[in-house]
Amino acid sequence: MTGTDRRAEAGCTGLIERDAQWAGLTALLSDAVAGSGRVALVTGPVACGRTELLHRFGERCGERFVSATCSALERGLPFGVAGQLLHALGAPAQVRDLLDAATRTAGPATAHQLHTLCLALLDLAADSPLVIAVDDVQHADPQSLHWLLSLVPRLGRAGILLLLARTASPGAAHSPLHTELSRHPHCHEIGVAPLSEAGMADLFGGADAGREAMALTGGNPLLARSLLADRRTAGPDADGAPAPGPGFRRALVSCVHRCEPYVVAVARALAVTGAHATVERLGRLAGLDVEAVRSALDLLTDAGLLADGRFRTDAARTAVLDDMPADERGRTHRSAALLLHDEGAPATEVAPYLLRADGADRADESWAVPVFEEAAEHALREERIDTALRCLERAHRACPEAHRQAAIAAKLVRVESRVNPAAAGRRLTTVTDAMRAGRLSDLDVRSLVPPLLWHGRVDEAAEAMERLRRARHQPGTADRTTELWLACTHPPLARRTRPPAGTDRDSEPAGRTTGPALRAVTALTTVLTQGPDEHAVTDAEHVLQVARPSDGMSWGPQTALPALHALVHAGRLDLARSWCDKLLDDARARDLAVAQALYAGVRGDIALREGDLAGAHAHARDALTLMPPGGWGVAVGVPLGVLVETATKQGRHEEAAAHLTQPVPDAMFRSRYGLPYLHARGHHFLATDRHYAALADFLSCGELMNEWGIDQSVLVPWRTSAAEAWLRHGKNRDEAKRLLNEQLARLGPETSRTRGVALRLLAATTAAQHRPRLLDEAVAVLEECGDQYELARALGDLSNAHQALREHRRAWSVARRAWHVANVCDATALRDELLPSRRGPDDESPEEQPPTDPISRLTDAERRVAALAAVGLTNREIAGKLFITPSTIEQHLTRVYRKLNVKYRKDLPTGLHSHLPDTA
Repeated sequence: MTGTDRRAEAGCTGLIERDAQWAGLTALLSDAVAGSGRVALVTGPVACGRTELLHRFGERCGERFVSATCSALERGLPFGVAGQLLHALGAPAQVRDLLDAATRTAGPATAHQLHTLCLALLDLAADSPLVIAVDDVQHADPQSLHWLLSLVPRLGRAGILLLLARTASPGAAHSPLHTELSRHPHCHEIGVAPLSEAGMADLFGGADAGREAMALTGGNPLLARSLLADRRTAGPDADGAPAPGPGFRRALVSCVHRCEPYVVAVARALAVTGAHATVERLGRLAGLDVEAVRSALDLLTDAGLLADGRFRTDAARTAVLDDMPADERGRTHRSAALLLHDEGAPATEVAPYLLRADGADRADESWAVPVFEEAAEHALREERIDTALRCLERAHRACPEAHRQAAIAAKLVRVESRVNPAAAGRRLTTVTDAMRAGRLSDLDVRSLVPPLLWHGRVDEAAEAMERLRRARHQPGTADRTTELWLACTHPPLARRTRPPAGTDRDSEPAGRTTGPALRAVTALTTVLTQGPDEHAVTDAEHVLQVARPSDGMSWGPQTALPALHALVHAGRLDLARSWCDKLLDDARARDLAVAQALYAGVRGDIALREGDLAGAHAHARDALTLMPPGGWGVAVGVPLGVLVETATKQGRHEEAAAHLTQPVPDAMFRSRYGLPYLHARGHHFLATDRHYAALADFLSCGELMNEWGIDQSVLVPWRTSAAEAWLRHGKNRDEAKRLLNEQLARLGPETSRTRGVALRLLAATTAAQHRPRLLDEAVAVLEECGDQYELARALGDLSNAHQALREHRRAWSVARRAWHVANVCDATALRDELLPSRRGPDDESPEEQPPTDPISRLTDAERRVAALAAVGLTNREIAGKLFITPSTIEQHLTRVYRKLNVKYRKDLPTGLHSHLPDTA
């Protein structure tokens, strides 16, 4: 046991700050022993040490000490307290008979009974002094209390010290007990107060711990000891600071129950109302007048339970709440809600009480429906989705009107989709029935379309759209937003005559007549129907710049995701990555799991397009962990497609096949989300030599995209993939070449990964001497667009092309770079295909023993000179850049030529370009 614990143990077993009280009792005992009877009234707040003081003093007094404890439960037992004392002292038989008879007779004590019992006690003290203690005397039965008061005047020359202990209270000074005692000079009052901060420091072994404990307990010794016990129970790993635990909570409830029932009622009302408590409100909840409430608050404050009219800690308040019977707790919360509502309190103050009253009698709660709805709106603005859902659930349950109840149900679907799409899907049948019954507004019907389609309920979504189209006369912004969203996400449901993207760009000021949702879907539709477009990129960025996390509709899936996809499909992966990371960070900070999952899915797609296979796999895995496949609905094709394609490119074909066994909704293949899944599955088939199956998936993508009017390679490059399938199959090279030329002709002037891939594949259809030119161009394009995986493939093909032309040194240099790029992007299967002649069956893996690079034999100075020479600089130009003499340059180059076994500058390997000094 530490020194602190020994000091704390000493404080628990001893008396702290009770020296004056002990001295007073000792002096009174001396008088009683000398034959002058004394009475001491020991008073103090609840649980502040009166009983402990009496107990310790009784231990000192020894055998001549007798005590009795009064209980409110035994107030109806006549002479119950007197019986405890006289039986303990061994009263004569006739006295015991009198007591037995009195306990069977109701009514006030008679003069004969009081006289007989007083004489009996005085006779027992005739031979030796007595110390008699009565604890909680305020709970004594009336007959015993009458007897004690009758005894007081007779103690003047008796050897008796009578100790009466009671709880201090505002009205105690006017009680019959106080009044009678104050008339006699041999009666004294001894007060017991809570511990001071210094006393708490002594008890807890330090000033800091004492201050913290004082703030928690108000100096109440019972609460202080419970804190010490909780600290010991917490064990050696605890930091030692006082902290409320189970013992503290039990002790606090005990303190409350030691009070009068009206005080308990006020304490419970205060626990319910918390910060909204006022004397008047507490009185109405507890059924008491204002004076009684103030008296109760004073008692609880004096005992250290309250500070400034509130419980000192949440643990204390919670302990009192938990002690309340469940039905009483529910009723009190409901009464508090009604009280606040009648006073005109805002819904944000009223609703929490109603929520905590769940289970209480709700015979008529229709008045609460607008309260719940307003509180839900406020919670949504603060992104407290769970609270909003609870409010809407209660509003739906309490609402007696069918149309309003249906509107609330529709809102429940919208809100729950943000945190639990699977659960929201289970509500759709009820809301769809309400739509068919005509109980939903156009706004609510429109809000049903995305969740219905998300869960694959295409027919019901189509029915909803038909209702909207029949109902409206002039399409508004919301209608245009929905139609465009359908056009780029669920094209079969979109109208064929949809407004072309950018129609209003020149005639409408940006953002003035179009909201962020419309601008986002317009940007995405433009990219998917017309290809990459700078105006669309600008619009998408603007949406993401002006959106704020607190604006759920602007920052959520209906706006942020289309804007992100617009950037991705416009080829602006750098912007898409930056914004997606920002959105992910915000969703993590707010603990929004569904938002995290959706943005992680997009982030995986971005990483895959950049050739970052490890990153793509990690993000897609996170997406399906944060929201299981059942919650993804038809959009599951996005993360699943990324997982399948990354596993395929890394050579983990069994893993890819396992992902493809995951059940997916049939409706997914009638949405944009099915395209990346089909494309990824096709590449898996191609990698496992199922060429016709692969070709079928790639051509299906093409047919769907053409039918839907979104045939853009930025979405799915089906032509290059189909061409690769034909080439891998070894047949119909002409069809492959046609597809590739068609793809190149459809591309705009901008650099794109599709152009790089098409050029790489086109090289395979040309004569050997023409391949390096096409592949050089493919490498340059892929370097610029940043797709590391496709760059590694293009470099590998370029190395093979040089090898076929017997340009072995150049082939080796390019192969070395291809191996490095494949290794960086974690394309293990591709990496293992490169430079096979350098590895035997027993060699270490490339990660442990990469092929030897001739450039590595050069010194740093030689590499700098050789790199500048390789890009065409003269010796004098190199000397000027490196600040050395031309003759030194000649010496370096001589050694470089010898080490690399070349004769001319044109033979220097292109791998030297990566060693260009900063001065270049």
